[in-house]
Amino acid sequence: MNLPQNLINTIKKSYQSVRVANFHPTGVLATRVLVLTMLVPILLVVVEYIMVFIQGYVSDDMNKLINVGINIIDHIFIPSVLTALVGFLALWIDKDGNGIPDKLEEQPKLPPLQNMTERSDKNEKRV
Repeated sequence: MNLPQNLINTIKKSYQSVRVANFHPTGVLATRVLVLTMLVPILLVVVEYIMVFIQGYVSDDMNKLINVGINIIDHIFIPSVLTALVGFLALWIDKDGNGIPDKLEEQPKLPPLQNMTERSDKNEKRV
């Protein structure tokens, strides 16, 4: 029995089934990675709190580790970072499968501005 090959085939089949279901796996996987990345600092701080509780006292090293973890969590979950990450995830969605994200294929909503100079007419006499 070839376990690694079976595992690879299972992953390929699940990837294809997600594509057939009209979901784009890149966006789904990117969202999962984003959520996992944001949960890791929280889990590490919670585990550290549990270890400190079991040990019965807080050493200087554990105190520094907990404070750094809380600062990382505080900086990750500010609204501007969350908005930027969600915006970057939206750029990965490619429903038509041509390799160019759909947001980058959209036509601009505003017409391009004409090349305007300081003067309205080039042939007008200068004063």
